Amino acid sequence: MRTLEKAMLIHARARKQGLPDASRLADYEYARKICNGIGAKWFPEGVRELAGKLAPALEPTAWIHDLDYEAGGGVVERWNADWKFLGNGFRAARAEYAWDQLRRYAVMGTAFRFWLLLRLFGAPAFKWRGMEE
Repeated sequence: MRTLEKAMLIHARARKQGLPDASRLADYEYARKICNGIGAKWFPEGVRELAGKLAPALEPTAWIHDLDYEAGGGVVERWNADWKFLGNGFRAARAEYAWDQLRRYAVMGTAFRFWLLLRLFGAPAFKWRGMEE
């Protein structure tokens, strides 16, 4: 579980970046319980911490995505969650870095690579609902 201070910082950064659904991170206790940073839950903690240090601008994006995956749903909800991740990643890069900073485009590239990984390997982490028959 993440610290309360970390949850508050992530929420503030998401608001500063203008991310849609940043307000969902205001429930710090819930966010601390659900959100694990950048990377799959089964990744070692050190790997997730390293990813957060390498791409700190994407941490709020990842937390919102974790909430979307926890909310679950069907194929459409997963598709929307992953597209939101990509859009939020680009939005975060634009909010954090000026157009003439190469870091902006590096973060966008990282967001795109993470999005590809989500599309290829994220299904087991998604909470599938409404599929029982």
